[in-house]
Amino acid sequence: MSQYEGLTDEKFPDNFGYTHRSLFFLSMTISEILTISKTRRKTEELDFLNNFIFKKYNVSLMYTFTMEYCKLLESGTGNGNYAALYKLNRKVAYFKGKTYQKDFELVEKRIDKLINSDFHKYLRNLRDKTFAHTDKSEMGSSFNLPSFTDKQLKMALAHFNEMNSIHSLCAAHFQVEYIISLDDDSSDLFVERQAKYLKHYRETVKDDWDVD
Repeated sequence: MSQYEGLTDEKFPDNFGYTHRSLFFLSMTISEILTISKTRRKTEELDFLNNFIFKKYNVSLMYTFTMEYCKLLESGTGNGNYAALYKLNRKVAYFKGKTYQKDFELVEKRIDKLINSDFHKYLRNLRDKTFAHTDKSEMGSSFNLPSFTDKQLKMALAHFNEMNSIHSLCAAHFQVEYIISLDDDSSDLFVERQAKYLKHYRETVKDDWDVD
């Protein structure tokens, strides 16, 4: 049986489970990156975020975002790359036939646009030369992994929204709706509360304690 009530595997592409998972991880990481990258904050919040632990956290976020992003934009041929949007698009076309042809062509063009973007080329290179493999750097060995620039962060968000939109369009042909949002503010509240505690501690104890 399918993971969705009333839909069998013969009526519903199993690809959706894989694309949904990658989009979910993508939404989590971009949400966290946006949280720790937000500059319009109180001084004590910026001070707390300057802790080295967030630099380590950023490595995990960049790794996860890059890997899941690239999975979604793989070619999707054969039995591999089941999270690829290309593969999902073709599977929906197989199930729905001529009724999906117009959307099939539209989705294909939208995916092609993402793949041909400079942002995709940047992340693909980061994955191939740094995360998935270790190529020798012109600058030599380095523990400094890149963070998104403000422009890249906006592009990451735009690409996530576009992928999510493509996924929703495909799912709509089966009367299924996926809710993958960036509305979780738990990390933002954590930063706010911990920063207040840090400020109070420093003002009360007044010692040389360093959060780093």
